[in-house]
Amino acid sequence: MVSGLESHGVSQTLNRGCTIRSIGAGLLGSLILAVGIPYSDMIIKGSQMGVWNTLPGAIFLFFVLVSIVNPVLGVLHRRLRLDRGELAVVFIILMITNTLPARGFSGYVPPVATGSVYYATPENDWEEIVQPFLPDWIIVRDRQAVERYYEGTVGDAAIPWDAWAQPVLFWLIFGLSLWLVMLSITVILRKQWVENERLTYPSMQLPLQLACDVEQGQPARPLLKTPLLWLGAALPLAINMVNAIHAYYPSVPQISLHFGTASLFRDSVHLGFGLSFTLVGFAYFVSKSVAGGLCFFHLINLVEQGTLNVLGITIADPAPGVFAYAGPIIRHQAFGAMIVLVLTGLYNARKHLADVFRKAFLGAPEVNDAREIMSYRQAVTGLIIGTFIMSVWLWQAGMPIAVVPLLLFGCFVLFMTFTRLVAEGGVVVIWPPLVGPDWTASMVGTRLLGPYGAAAMATTYVWGTDILILFMSACAAGLKLTQLVTRHVRRLFWGIAAAVILTVSVSLWIRIQAGYTYGAINLNMFYGVNAAQYPFQFMQSAISAPVGPNWHAMVQMGIGAVVMLALELAHYKLTWWPLHPLGFPVSAVFGGMWFSTLIALTVKTVVLQYGGPAVYRKLMPFFLGLIIGDIVPAGFWLIVDFFTGMHGNILGSYMA
Repeated sequence: MVSGLESHGVSQTLNRGCTIRSIGAGLLGSLILAVGIPYSDMIIKGSQMGVWNTLPGAIFLFFVLVSIVNPVLGVLHRRLRLDRGELAVVFIILMITNTLPARGFSGYVPPVATGSVYYATPENDWEEIVQPFLPDWIIVRDRQAVERYYEGTVGDAAIPWDAWAQPVLFWLIFGLSLWLVMLSITVILRKQWVENERLTYPSMQLPLQLACDVEQGQPARPLLKTPLLWLGAALPLAINMVNAIHAYYPSVPQISLHFGTASLFRDSVHLGFGLSFTLVGFAYFVSKSVAGGLCFFHLINLVEQGTLNVLGITIADPAPGVFAYAGPIIRHQAFGAMIVLVLTGLYNARKHLADVFRKAFLGAPEVNDAREIMSYRQAVTGLIIGTFIMSVWLWQAGMPIAVVPLLLFGCFVLFMTFTRLVAEGGVVVIWPPLVGPDWTASMVGTRLLGPYGAAAMATTYVWGTDILILFMSACAAGLKLTQLVTRHVRRLFWGIAAAVILTVSVSLWIRIQAGYTYGAINLNMFYGVNAAQYPFQFMQSAISAPVGPNWHAMVQMGIGAVVMLALELAHYKLTWWPLHPLGFPVSAVFGGMWFSTLIALTVKTVVLQYGGPAVYRKLMPFFLGLIIGDIVPAGFWLIVDFFTGMHGNILGSYMA
């Protein structure tokens, strides 16, 4: 794999690095995301720029910065232009804050803080079963304030911010602790993944290439002037244009990139065929071993699911909530595989981790952490303090103290698995087969949780269940770009911290204000209806029909762990083994990406076979163009829709 730096023959010469103005530009972009993503979600109801790990909001703003704003600054005065290190800082901040305004955090806080009150009815009896066990400090109890949030205010009535102050404050405390832990882990693992294992970071190739094109005193953009880039962008640009016009003029036919499904095993499983230009673009930069493993294990998993369905083999699993995206056997096998993937990765990093902890606790001078945005001592301290605060928060929310470590372990197994998937596999559009809280409920049983523990588990829907976009994967990918930041890299931590606080605060304010202005039930149905009920439906079930540990699920988890361990051993011990095991844990939920990945793998194999690495590198701009041509029009038409008042104009095959 050729990195953006290597492919351009660029050495890490001195530049302005992490400057105040680059942090300021990142903060400005974060503010745009904090306002624009909630407004788009709730008012425009257009392309979702804050849902998937494609990070479309960050890519759109960065493209505008590199292609328009920065050249204009250069024309005004050469020193006004941001150099490659400064551009890297801006994109790192943008991609991290892109994860927060919607499904990553802010979109869930208002509905979870209010749903148990608004949707309580005599039929579900939430007033007796649910509400008494929820902690007052993270729930809005004022019924009038809740009703006005969902139905809108009358006249000039003021927003009751006093009812929201305490829940928002305590959610911010938990969120900041969670993000500190995630950032600390990625700092600790950055050198292992970037320098020792040399992961490919497919999703970072576009910003790497764009940033590396910026030379001191050179206003031109070689990548943006490459014909192959615009040839790649042409088809997705054209399709998005047609589909955008269709929203305004329905007589214009819409172009679909979903080509149907093949029903297998007596119609019990379905193999979908859908094309995403963005996913093809990312997958071109994935190694053949990883891409082949992702596709192969998905097909094998379909065979397993179909066989189980035809034979009628299943296990009971009443504990998991709504975000369980596979059958009970499959999802627990997947989670067992995830545990092995994470533990194997930590084992492989044992020498590096030993260096990190020697530096943190003993100050080992031979261990160099100067290139990290936090010292290893700060990262380890952040990991410990953040974990402690989260643990106390969950315990005080009602979680049995003995269950808290298991819950955090399960959640971070999933977080680290998905972070690795993004960093090594370019897997940016995927659902989790089983989430940490549901896995915990299966392992210990909801009877052990009790009503207060079930209430604490319900609150995890804000941060631990709907894992479509992940702060941790954005941090890990973003730290890949710190190789472009040759000066003042430690400032970046404070820039990220400021941007996170700004983004969360503003996006929460926008979402709460929009509810009182328009009525949340009149806006995005997912947040106003679904997300407000899912946690408490789980809680009601856990309290009304408690169950014990699911031993059958544990057996399936063990089977998945054994298979994954065998695959890991084959990968590391057998030089001829062609399939990377990364695809096995997510094989049940890879359907949205498999066909696009297969196309990219086929093209890449042919190119390398007949053209070699030189032709592979020459074609890189074409596949980067696929990404630009897919994501940039989605952002452009959101702006157009804002001025025209159009609603529901959803573009971009990255939504696949």
